[in-house]
Amino acid sequence: MSPLLQNIRIWWQPPRQAGHRLEHRQVTFLELFYDLVYVAIIAELSHALASHIGWVELGRFVFLFVIVWWAWLNGTVYHDIHGNNDVRTRVLTFLQMFTVVAMAVFAHDAMGDSSVGFALSYAAFQLILTYMWWRTGVHDPHHAVLSRPYSAAFLLNTLLFAGSAFVAPPLRFYMWGVALVISLLLPMATNVFGRFNAEAQEQMEISGPVGPSLVERFGLFSIIVLGEVIIGVVGGVTEHHDLTLEIGITALLGTLIAIALWWLYFDFISHRLPHLDMLSRGAWYYLHLPTTIGITIVGASVLSLVEHAGEHVPVGLRWLFVAGAVIAVLGILLLARTIQLSDADQHVRPSGSIAMLVSAVLIALLGLTSLEAVPLLLVAVILLLAPVFVALRAWVAFQVENSS
Repeated sequence: MSPLLQNIRIWWQPPRQAGHRLEHRQVTFLELFYDLVYVAIIAELSHALASHIGWVELGRFVFLFVIVWWAWLNGTVYHDIHGNNDVRTRVLTFLQMFTVVAMAVFAHDAMGDSSVGFALSYAAFQLILTYMWWRTGVHDPHHAVLSRPYSAAFLLNTLLFAGSAFVAPPLRFYMWGVALVISLLLPMATNVFGRFNAEAQEQMEISGPVGPSLVERFGLFSIIVLGEVIIGVVGGVTEHHDLTLEIGITALLGTLIAIALWWLYFDFISHRLPHLDMLSRGAWYYLHLPTTIGITIVGASVLSLVEHAGEHVPVGLRWLFVAGAVIAVLGILLLARTIQLSDADQHVRPSGSIAMLVSAVLIALLGLTSLEAVPLLLVAVILLLAPVFVALRAWVAFQVENSS
């Protein structure tokens, strides 16, 4: 091989084989940069919901959020399993980022006048991922038993989204829905297939385990959606021409909502690996979806609540905030059932879980009240922090008991 080709091979490496997992791998700056573009698209979806609050708009938001989350998930998992520190990985990551930026441009009205642009942008993203997953099987023939059906499903989804640009709504959105169902069922179908194919089962056991770096990526994505709550506070305040004490208190409470949700997720879930069985791993992946949806809904509703500081809170807005908070808390509660726990965690979880369940029920009841923004947010902050306080007391009791 010529020196030129040798240099190219060094910088343009094949995908890392699934069996060559890197111990103690840390999240790279490239991955952080990749996550950054999702800030833009999630912000667009959140702001679109905040500006048009209603059940139809909520349904559209959830639908589009799932599409975006699936895109992030696949880009993230691919890099964790097959990524290298080489030019090839960087180029393919940057290409994905271009398409995500394009999706963000069209996201605000993705199910309206911008739907064609959004569909073609997402189709381009899917096409890149199709190529990337397919090449893993080319360079690792043993992995082809998984990469071929996976890339075939991605190609089908690419064609559905690209083809939807040439048909009129609502058929366009039905095609998106079919593609999304295929995407979400794909890992489950792969698991079922693995039960009847020894080679596929072996490859799933090699590539399936979740490492600390992937846990960190999910934590970083949670930070992204928590940032939407802060952005909502700032956006709500800037809508007021004159700042008052009540507006300041509302903004403070909105920020405390973000802090409380951060505390719940990162004290109960983050930095803990899921159980090794496939059911727990799958639940760990998918439960992050409603959890992050709930947090983003809270962000959108906090923006409007700050805007309504000192005014009557519309019923729809109050229920939107309550729904987002309840979904987020229940998501964290269920996620806690999927992770490996230390002795201290096992001592804390029962009381913390009960407290989260009670808090979720009481927060849901807030939707039946006629509270204005300040008391609504104040009660919600107390209820969100209550499980943290209960768990902290249990943790301190455990430490005292084991130190004596």
